[in-house]
Amino acid sequence: MPKILLIEDETQHTALVKMRLAAQGMQVSTAPTAGDGVIAATKEEPDLILLDLLLPDMTPEKAIRALRAIPCAAKTPIVAFTALDPAEIRRRRLDSELAGVVQKPYESEELLGAIKKILK
Repeated sequence: MPKILLIEDETQHTALVKMRLAAQGMQVSTAPTAGDGVIAATKEEPDLILLDLLLPDMTPEKAIRALRAIPCAAKTPIVAFTALDPAEIRRRRLDSELAGVVQKPYESEELLGAIKKILK
């Protein structure tokens, strides 16, 4: 059973994504902030991290650096789950750190497809 860590600050969105992924046989843990996500990644050792890039406590760059500093998450694929414009992602040079990007709003199939492609 793949372990997914969802770092997302919108509680309704978190609940919906967690329900969708659990229905696909994935174990999902959640964190509402980047700081909480770093702690969760240390404890959970996820197979994949879904990271909202617009979190209240850290910039996307800081959040990714913090996650990469954890030995067990240093190589864990990170999928950006964000409303941030793709051009802005490239401008900030975040794309080199990401295994994929799922733009919000999204279709469920798009999210599941991105996750399954990376985990196979």
